[in-house]
Amino acid sequence: MKHLFTLIFILIAGQSFGQQLPLFSQYHQNNFVLNPAMTGMDESMVAGVTLRRQWQEMPQAPETAAVAFRTFLDDYNIGAGGYILADRTGPTSLISLNGLYSYHIDFDNWYTRRLALGLSFSLAQYRLKGSELVLDEPDDPAIFTNNVSQILPDLGAGAVYYTESFYVGLSIPQAISLNVRFNGDDGVSNIRRIAHFYAMAGGKFITGADDHIDIEPSLWIKYAPHSPLHANLHLEFTYDNLIGAGIGYATDNTLQGQFNFMIAERLRLGYVFGAQFSRWTNFLGGNHEVMVSYVIDSKRFSVW
Repeated sequence: MKHLFTLIFILIAGQSFGQQLPLFSQYHQNNFVLNPAMTGMDESMVAGVTLRRQWQEMPQAPETAAVAFRTFLDDYNIGAGGYILADRTGPTSLISLNGLYSYHIDFDNWYTRRLALGLSFSLAQYRLKGSELVLDEPDDPAIFTNNVSQILPDLGAGAVYYTESFYVGLSIPQAISLNVRFNGDDGVSNIRRIAHFYAMAGGKFITGADDHIDIEPSLWIKYAPHSPLHANLHLEFTYDNLIGAGIGYATDNTLQGQFNFMIAERLRLGYVFGAQFSRWTNFLGGNHEVMVSYVIDSKRFSVW
Protein backbone atom coordinates (compact mmCIF):
# COMPACT_ATOMS: atom_id res chain seq x y z
CA MET A 1 0.00 0.00 0.00
CA LYS A 2 2.82 2.37 0.85
CA HIS A 3 4.41 1.81 -2.53
CA LEU A 4 1.07 2.45 -4.21
CA PHE A 5 0.66 5.85 -2.62
CA THR A 6 4.29 6.68 -3.38
CA LEU A 7 3.73 5.89 -7.06
CA ILE A 8 0.54 7.95 -7.23
CA PHE A 9 2.26 10.85 -5.46
CA ILE A 10 5.10 10.86 -7.98
CA LEU A 11 2.58 10.98 -10.83
CA ILE A 12 0.69 13.82 -9.17
CA ALA A 13 3.86 15.82 -8.52
CA GLY A 14 4.90 15.44 -12.12
CA GLN A 15 1.49 16.58 -13.30
CA SER A 16 1.52 19.52 -10.92
CA PHE A 17 4.80 20.87 -12.27
CA GLY A 18 4.24 19.80 -15.87
CA GLN A 19 0.87 21.59 -16.03
CA GLN A 20 1.43 25.05 -14.55
CA LEU A 21 -2.10 26.23 -15.28
CA PRO A 22 -4.82 25.45 -12.74
CA LEU A 23 -6.96 22.38 -13.25
CA PHE A 24 -10.53 23.68 -12.86
CA SER A 25 -13.71 21.73 -13.54
CA GLN A 26 -15.61 24.97 -14.20
CA TYR A 27 -13.27 25.81 -17.06
CA HIS A 28 -16.10 27.36 -19.11
CA GLN A 29 -16.47 29.95 -16.32
CA ASN A 30 -12.69 30.54 -16.22
CA ASN A 31 -12.05 30.45 -19.96
CA PHE A 32 -9.72 33.46 -19.85
CA VAL A 33 -7.29 31.29 -17.85
CA LEU A 34 -7.20 28.77 -20.70
CA ASN A 35 -6.98 31.39 -23.46
CA PRO A 36 -5.98 35.03 -22.75
CA ALA A 37 -7.83 36.15 -25.90
CA MET A 38 -11.10 35.28 -24.11
CA THR A 39 -10.46 37.96 -21.48
CA GLY A 40 -13.34 40.43 -21.72
CA MET A 41 -15.27 38.33 -24.22
CA ASP A 42 -18.39 38.57 -22.03
CA GLU A 43 -18.06 42.40 -21.88
CA SER A 44 -18.27 42.24 -18.10
CA MET A 45 -16.30 43.28 -15.04
CA VAL A 46 -16.20 40.21 -12.80
CA ALA A 47 -14.27 39.21 -9.68
CA GLY A 48 -14.21 35.66 -8.35
CA VAL A 49 -12.66 33.09 -6.06
CA THR A 50 -12.25 29.37 -6.87
CA LEU A 51 -11.28 26.61 -4.44
CA ARG A 52 -10.60 23.04 -5.53
CA ARG A 53 -9.58 19.84 -3.77
CA GLN A 54 -8.72 16.89 -5.97
CA TRP A 55 -8.68 13.20 -4.95
CA GLN A 56 -10.00 13.85 -1.43
CA GLU A 57 -9.31 10.31 -0.11
CA MET A 58 -5.59 10.57 -0.78
CA PRO A 59 -3.17 11.98 1.83
CA GLN A 60 -1.66 15.33 0.78
CA ALA A 61 -4.00 15.53 -2.21
CA PRO A 62 -3.76 18.45 -4.67
CA GLU A 63 -5.36 21.70 -3.50
CA THR A 64 -5.81 24.76 -5.70
CA ALA A 65 -7.05 28.27 -4.97
CA ALA A 66 -7.38 31.23 -7.33
CA VAL A 67 -8.54 34.83 -7.07
CA ALA A 68 -9.36 36.37 -10.45
CA PHE A 69 -10.53 39.63 -12.00
CA ARG A 70 -11.41 40.56 -15.57
CA THR A 71 -12.97 43.50 -17.39
CA PHE A 72 -13.65 44.88 -20.87
CA LEU A 73 -12.81 48.43 -21.96
CA ASP A 74 -15.55 49.03 -24.50
CA ASP A 75 -14.12 52.30 -25.85
CA TYR A 76 -10.87 50.58 -26.80
CA ASN A 77 -12.04 46.99 -27.49
CA ILE A 78 -9.53 45.79 -24.91
CA GLY A 79 -9.92 43.06 -22.33
CA ALA A 80 -7.73 43.07 -19.23
CA GLY A 81 -7.47 40.95 -16.13
CA GLY A 82 -5.36 38.81 -13.89
CA TYR A 83 -5.38 36.12 -11.28
CA ILE A 84 -3.35 34.86 -8.34
CA LEU A 85 -2.96 31.11 -8.18
CA ALA A 86 -1.84 28.92 -5.29
CA ASP A 87 -1.42 25.18 -5.85
CA ARG A 88 -0.12 22.54 -3.43
CA THR A 89 0.44 18.80 -3.71
CA GLY A 90 2.20 17.38 -0.65
CA PRO A 91 5.71 18.89 -0.45
CA THR A 92 5.43 20.58 -3.87
CA SER A 93 3.69 23.92 -4.38
CA LEU A 94 3.57 27.00 -6.55
CA ILE A 95 2.26 30.54 -6.27
CA SER A 96 1.88 32.58 -9.46
CA LEU A 97 0.88 36.10 -10.45
CA ASN A 98 -0.74 36.27 -13.89
CA GLY A 99 -1.65 39.23 -16.10
CA LEU A 100 -3.98 39.00 -19.12
CA TYR A 101 -4.49 41.26 -22.15
CA SER A 102 -6.70 40.91 -25.22
CA TYR A 103 -7.58 43.04 -28.23
CA HIS A 104 -10.93 42.48 -29.96
CA ILE A 105 -11.37 43.25 -33.67
CA ASP A 106 -14.93 44.00 -34.81
CA PHE A 107 -16.19 42.61 -38.12
CA ASP A 108 -19.75 43.93 -37.82
CA ASN A 109 -21.17 47.24 -36.53
CA TRP A 110 -24.56 45.76 -35.61
CA TYR A 111 -23.88 42.23 -34.38
CA THR A 112 -21.12 40.70 -32.29
CA ARG A 113 -18.64 39.14 -34.71
CA ARG A 114 -15.12 39.50 -33.39
CA LEU A 115 -11.64 38.08 -33.57
CA ALA A 116 -9.71 38.50 -30.32
CA LEU A 117 -5.95 38.13 -29.86
CA GLY A 118 -4.50 37.77 -26.39
CA LEU A 119 -1.31 37.54 -24.34
CA SER A 120 -0.69 36.31 -20.81
CA PHE A 121 2.27 37.04 -18.56
CA SER A 122 3.10 35.11 -15.42
CA LEU A 123 5.66 34.99 -12.63
CA ALA A 124 5.60 31.78 -10.60
CA GLN A 125 7.44 30.65 -7.48
CA TYR A 126 7.97 26.87 -7.32
CA ARG A 127 8.70 25.26 -3.96
CA LEU A 128 9.94 21.81 -3.07
CA LYS A 129 10.10 20.72 0.58
CA GLY A 130 12.31 17.70 0.25
CA SER A 131 12.40 17.30 4.04
CA GLU A 132 8.68 16.38 3.97
CA LEU A 133 9.14 13.43 1.62
CA VAL A 134 8.42 10.12 3.36
CA LEU A 135 10.92 7.58 2.01
CA ASP A 136 11.21 3.81 2.21
CA GLU A 137 14.99 4.30 2.40
CA PRO A 138 15.64 7.52 4.35
CA ASP A 139 19.41 7.37 3.80
CA ASP A 140 19.19 7.00 0.01
CA PRO A 141 21.69 9.63 -1.32
CA ALA A 142 19.90 9.75 -4.67
CA ILE A 143 16.83 11.41 -3.13
CA PHE A 144 16.66 15.20 -3.08
CA THR A 145 15.88 16.36 0.49
CA ASN A 146 16.49 20.14 0.47
CA ASN A 147 13.80 22.78 1.00
CA VAL A 148 14.24 25.05 -2.03
CA SER A 149 12.35 27.45 -4.26
CA GLN A 150 12.75 29.13 -7.63
CA ILE A 151 10.97 31.95 -9.48
CA LEU A 152 10.38 31.71 -13.23
CA PRO A 153 8.52 33.86 -15.81
CA ASP A 154 6.30 32.56 -18.59
CA LEU A 155 4.32 33.82 -21.54
CA GLY A 156 1.15 32.61 -23.24
CA ALA A 157 -0.79 33.55 -26.36
CA GLY A 158 -4.17 32.81 -27.88
CA ALA A 159 -6.82 33.71 -30.41
CA VAL A 160 -10.60 33.29 -30.45
CA TYR A 161 -13.39 34.08 -32.90
CA TYR A 162 -16.80 34.61 -31.33
CA THR A 163 -20.34 35.80 -31.91
CA GLU A 164 -23.41 36.05 -29.68
CA SER A 165 -24.05 32.32 -30.11
CA PHE A 166 -20.69 30.51 -30.43
CA TYR A 167 -16.92 30.74 -30.05
CA VAL A 168 -13.87 28.79 -31.18
CA GLY A 169 -10.29 29.39 -30.10
CA LEU A 170 -6.70 28.17 -29.88
CA SER A 171 -4.02 28.95 -27.30
CA ILE A 172 -0.55 28.12 -26.05
CA PRO A 173 -0.84 28.98 -22.34
CA GLN A 174 2.73 27.97 -21.49
CA ALA A 175 4.96 29.05 -24.36
CA ILE A 176 8.41 29.70 -22.83
CA SER A 177 8.53 26.53 -20.70
CA LEU A 178 11.73 27.20 -18.78
CA ASN A 179 12.78 24.17 -16.72
CA VAL A 180 12.55 24.26 -12.93
CA ARG A 181 16.02 23.42 -11.62
CA PHE A 182 16.64 23.00 -7.90
CA ASN A 183 20.23 22.89 -6.62
CA GLY A 184 20.84 21.52 -3.15
CA ASP A 185 23.59 20.16 -0.93
CA ASP A 186 22.63 16.60 -1.75
CA GLY A 187 22.02 16.84 -5.47
CA VAL A 188 20.11 18.47 -8.28
CA SER A 189 16.42 18.14 -9.10
CA ASN A 190 15.37 19.19 -12.59
CA ILE A 191 11.69 19.34 -13.55
CA ARG A 192 11.10 19.70 -17.28
CA ARG A 193 8.30 22.03 -18.35
CA ILE A 194 6.85 21.69 -21.83
CA ALA A 195 4.51 23.77 -23.98
CA HIS A 196 0.82 22.89 -23.92
CA PHE A 197 -1.66 23.41 -26.74
CA TYR A 198 -5.36 24.08 -26.14
CA ALA A 199 -8.38 24.19 -28.42
CA MET A 200 -11.79 25.26 -27.15
CA ALA A 201 -15.25 25.76 -28.59
CA GLY A 202 -18.69 26.43 -27.22
CA GLY A 203 -22.12 27.83 -27.91
CA LYS A 204 -25.20 29.35 -26.33
CA PHE A 205 -28.73 28.49 -27.46
CA ILE A 206 -31.80 30.18 -26.00
CA THR A 207 -35.06 28.21 -25.76
CA GLY A 208 -38.07 27.59 -23.54
CA ALA A 209 -41.13 29.70 -22.84
CA ASP A 210 -40.27 33.39 -23.28
CA ASP A 211 -36.67 32.35 -24.00
CA HIS A 212 -35.78 31.82 -20.33
CA ILE A 213 -33.55 28.75 -20.75
CA ASP A 214 -29.95 28.90 -21.97
CA ILE A 215 -28.26 25.73 -23.23
CA GLU A 216 -24.46 25.97 -23.30
CA PRO A 217 -22.31 23.13 -24.67
CA SER A 218 -18.52 23.48 -24.50
CA LEU A 219 -15.42 21.52 -25.45
CA TRP A 220 -11.82 21.85 -24.24
CA ILE A 221 -9.05 19.80 -25.88
CA LYS A 222 -5.54 19.65 -24.37
CA TYR A 223 -2.36 18.36 -25.93
CA ALA A 224 1.23 18.18 -24.72
CA PRO A 225 4.12 16.42 -26.48
CA HIS A 226 4.57 12.76 -25.43
CA SER A 227 1.16 12.78 -23.71
CA PRO A 228 -2.22 11.45 -24.86
CA LEU A 229 -4.79 13.87 -26.23
CA HIS A 230 -7.22 14.89 -23.49
CA ALA A 231 -10.72 16.29 -23.98
CA ASN A 232 -13.38 17.76 -21.67
CA LEU A 233 -17.03 17.94 -22.68
CA HIS A 234 -19.60 19.98 -20.75
CA LEU A 235 -23.30 20.75 -21.13
CA GLU A 236 -25.03 23.34 -18.93
CA PHE A 237 -28.64 24.48 -18.60
CA THR A 238 -29.45 27.86 -17.02
CA TYR A 239 -32.90 29.21 -16.19
CA ASP A 240 -33.37 32.99 -16.41
CA ASN A 241 -29.73 33.48 -15.33
CA LEU A 242 -30.80 32.51 -11.80
CA ILE A 243 -30.08 28.80 -11.44
CA GLY A 244 -28.13 26.33 -13.53
CA ALA A 245 -27.07 22.70 -13.69
CA GLY A 246 -24.62 20.86 -15.89
CA ILE A 247 -22.85 17.61 -16.55
CA GLY A 248 -19.35 17.01 -17.87
CA TYR A 249 -17.14 14.16 -19.02
CA ALA A 250 -13.38 13.95 -19.58
CA THR A 251 -11.50 11.32 -21.57
CA ASP A 252 -9.63 10.22 -18.45
CA ASN A 253 -12.98 8.69 -17.39
CA THR A 254 -13.92 11.56 -15.09
CA LEU A 255 -17.61 12.38 -14.74
CA GLN A 256 -18.78 15.53 -13.01
CA GLY A 257 -21.98 17.29 -12.01
CA GLN A 258 -22.32 21.05 -11.57
CA PHE A 259 -24.83 23.34 -9.87
CA ASN A 260 -24.85 27.13 -9.68
CA PHE A 261 -27.32 29.76 -8.56
CA MET A 262 -27.58 33.43 -7.68
CA ILE A 263 -27.31 33.85 -3.91
CA ALA A 264 -27.74 37.62 -4.13
CA GLU A 265 -28.03 40.20 -6.87
CA ARG A 266 -25.01 39.71 -9.18
CA LEU A 267 -23.44 37.21 -6.75
CA ARG A 268 -23.25 33.61 -7.99
CA LEU A 269 -22.21 30.41 -6.22
CA GLY A 270 -21.12 27.32 -8.15
CA TYR A 271 -20.25 23.81 -6.98
CA VAL A 272 -18.86 20.81 -8.87
CA PHE A 273 -18.38 17.22 -7.76
CA GLY A 274 -16.37 14.91 -9.97
CA ALA A 275 -15.10 11.35 -9.79
CA GLN A 276 -12.72 9.35 -11.93
CA PHE A 277 -13.90 5.83 -12.72
CA SER A 278 -10.88 3.53 -12.77
CA ARG A 279 -9.16 0.92 -10.63
CA TRP A 280 -7.76 3.80 -8.52
CA THR A 281 -11.22 5.22 -7.65
CA ASN A 282 -11.38 3.81 -4.11
CA PHE A 283 -7.90 5.14 -3.31
CA LEU A 284 -8.32 8.59 -4.88
CA GLY A 285 -11.88 9.60 -4.03
CA GLY A 286 -13.79 12.47 -5.64
CA ASN A 287 -13.02 16.05 -6.57
CA HIS A 288 -14.73 19.08 -5.05
CA GLU A 289 -14.72 22.60 -6.45
CA VAL A 290 -16.46 25.78 -5.26
CA MET A 291 -16.54 29.09 -7.12
CA VAL A 292 -17.99 32.43 -6.01
CA SER A 293 -18.19 35.24 -8.57
CA TYR A 294 -19.52 38.79 -8.43
CA VAL A 295 -20.55 40.74 -11.54
CA ILE A 296 -19.41 44.30 -10.81
CA ASP A 297 -20.60 45.63 -14.15
CA SER A 298 -21.87 44.03 -17.33
CA LYS A 299 -23.13 45.21 -20.69
CA ARG A 300 -25.16 42.01 -21.00
CA PHE A 301 -25.24 40.65 -17.41
CA SER A 302 -25.87 37.14 -18.80
CA VAL A 303 -22.20 36.23 -19.10
CA TRP A 304 -20.52 33.26 -20.78
